[in-house]
Amino acid sequence: MTNKNLLLLLVTISVLISACGSLNPAKQVDMLKSYNYDVESVTGLTIAGRAADGLLQGNGTSLNMNALPGLAMGILRKDLPLAAVVNMKVSNPTTNVTGINAFKYLIEIKGKPFFEGTVDRVIRLNQGESAVVPLTFNANLFGVVDENRGIEGLLSDLLTREGQGAVVLKIKPSISLGGSNIFYPGYITIDNDLLKSISKR
Repeated sequence: MTNKNLLLLLVTISVLISACGSLNPAKQVDMLKSYNYDVESVTGLTIAGRAADGLLQGNGTSLNMNALPGLAMGILRKDLPLAAVVNMKVSNPTTNVTGINAFKYLIEIKGKPFFEGTVDRVIRLNQGESAVVPLTFNANLFGVVDENRGIEGLLSDLLTREGQGAVVLKIKPSISLGGSNIFYPGYITIDNDLLKSISKR
């Protein structure tokens, strides 16, 4: 290799290193909020193993009280697990590519933390690309029940149109740096009415 070619190679490497260094970790983390996050669907929604939509009547406007005896044992034991899979679509509308290394996700019910989970999945999206990430949850509703409203009131708030905004989904994406996950500071609210599709059937 001639001195001229060697010099050209060194200059190229220097430029590449400089370009990589310009994307500091703080900027990469901040870029995560530029992605679009949407709930594509909520599937397999059950309460104590029963399909949640079976507890509704009147086109989703009220609880089917005749279906509640099927939950009697769980109510007596104060053990009513709410479970589902939230299919979240992640899209990159920007020209930047920042790899998402993992997600923390938080589901709140009536303003109270209900379930927190983590998805370890690397996602790198070019401009216009998208990916669907399943977020599963399963936790006891009695952990967020309001003594004044009771379990029937909570079920009504969760499943009917009267309870709009009762269930909220938030996420905290991360980038990988030095083998560790650097998470976005605070949670990003994705959906303020997660179960709206149930009451609108």
